[in-house]
Amino acid sequence: MVLKLKLFESPFDDSTDIDIDPSTERGKRVLSQPPATKWELWGYYLYYNGDNGYTMNSYMPNILQYLAYKGGFYPQTPHIKGCDIHNSDDNCYVPWSGTSGIPVSAMMLYVQAISFSIQFLLFTTFGSLADYGKWNKYILLIATVIGCATQIVPIAFMNDDGSHWNAMLGIMILALISYGTSLVFYAAAFPTISDNLPVVRKARADPGLSNDEIDSVVEKWRNHVSAISTVFSNVGFLMMTGLLSGISFIAWNNYNFYADDAHILGNVPLFNFISTAVCGVFWVINAIPYFIAIPSKRQGPSLPSNSNHFTIGWKSVFVAIKEARKLRYLFLYIFAYFMFSDAVSTTNQMIAITQAQITGFSAQQVTILNLASAVTSILGCLFFLWISRRFGIRTKTNLMIIIALTGIIPLWGCFGIGLRNFGIRNTWELWVFYVWSGLFTAPIWAWQNTMLAELVPKGRENLFFGLFGVINKGSSWVGPVIIGAITQYTDNLWKGWPFVLALFVLSLIIVWFINVDKAKEDIVRYLAQKDGRIEHFYSLEGLSIMTYTY
Repeated sequence: MVLKLKLFESPFDDSTDIDIDPSTERGKRVLSQPPATKWELWGYYLYYNGDNGYTMNSYMPNILQYLAYKGGFYPQTPHIKGCDIHNSDDNCYVPWSGTSGIPVSAMMLYVQAISFSIQFLLFTTFGSLADYGKWNKYILLIATVIGCATQIVPIAFMNDDGSHWNAMLGIMILALISYGTSLVFYAAAFPTISDNLPVVRKARADPGLSNDEIDSVVEKWRNHVSAISTVFSNVGFLMMTGLLSGISFIAWNNYNFYADDAHILGNVPLFNFISTAVCGVFWVINAIPYFIAIPSKRQGPSLPSNSNHFTIGWKSVFVAIKEARKLRYLFLYIFAYFMFSDAVSTTNQMIAITQAQITGFSAQQVTILNLASAVTSILGCLFFLWISRRFGIRTKTNLMIIIALTGIIPLWGCFGIGLRNFGIRNTWELWVFYVWSGLFTAPIWAWQNTMLAELVPKGRENLFFGLFGVINKGSSWVGPVIIGAITQYTDNLWKGWPFVLALFVLSLIIVWFINVDKAKEDIVRYLAQKDGRIEHFYSLEGLSIMTYTY
């Protein structure tokens, strides 16, 4: 019962705006935004329930690789169309501009790199619009519509002979961009909602509380909303995997099954197409309540008169970098974040490619593996939230533990360079990976957000969270490009694991040297130097861009 109260206590109990004095500066700042309602908070959680990224890392990559295999060729027989989807020893190639063909695994990594580079340009140019007016709501709505549509459309290719694999490639890129956009603008609402929960508003407006006491309340509920929303993402993940796992066991005979494969729907390529469409519909259903629940007065200030939509984003990035240099520990964290976010993203992409080869594109196997990941991800997020409250473990310590444990995955993958029977080469190893990453990788995004919140000056959240949103997208294409090049020229995907391991090690070392207490002292000095301009930035409090990566 004690655990329940600590993890799921309500931020709406005994706290209303009646307790806020509108004549004080604190009261004015708080009342400038409408309070978050239960309906809005639960709508926020439900949105992430549907936008859980399940199909983006499972069925859609499976579909693209499957079609590429059907339309691809082996280097020794380039004029014969089609590769054996059950042959995991020989690399299948596809035509690629400027080359005689590249491995399908390299193509998959380049697709990720292309989508992330486009996202980088889009978010840098337009990402900061989330701070102004109702742009956040409108862009998130558009991204949601496109994201849901691109998850449903692939069902049109279920009888394709591989001739249109490049059309699926285009859909995949569009799906990745819309999905990434949804995450960025969804996350932009996080500080606004958490800082306007009634219990937080009451604390922020209380003249009897010190800044440290207010910060403690704000941090507690930011942790809470961030962790619980991440849990809901994994709940949605669990719901989908549970449902689709059951469907995968439906008896099916209208297919030429491989060897001793069971005659069930889950062993038929058709199941990939059905599953991604189901995921798209599930996102639609879960997204609707949030858009209805957003308060009509929830909006940021108007776009500055001397700014325009195409330059304000780039100006914000340059200003943020310039300002970050005045905060040494925040600047250090930029480099650490760049590395571990790229490392996690690249790890997931490499596993998505590897599992398809190991399982022979079995949608059922992927579904059941993801079911294990969904369960352990929920447990992992709740576990780290519990130990942080039960034992008072600080955010930095939690983050370092998570990075270190996640870094074991690429170390493990390195064994696969020279071994055929170990190093993420077998189905049983995929089971270990999904359980391990669920417990120790899923919580990384909740704690990296909280770590960033501790290093960002009050009133400058919009500026620095925007910078980190750009960094996330700017870094996410680096790993895929490098691993893709390594795979293309060595014909061995596993030779990319040492690079990913190096990213984790370097990020861990950097985080180790970040002194959060001294960082807060730096923030006090930084704000003191801003004189009267601080009040302006307080008015923008909580409107910021940040992002999660899967």
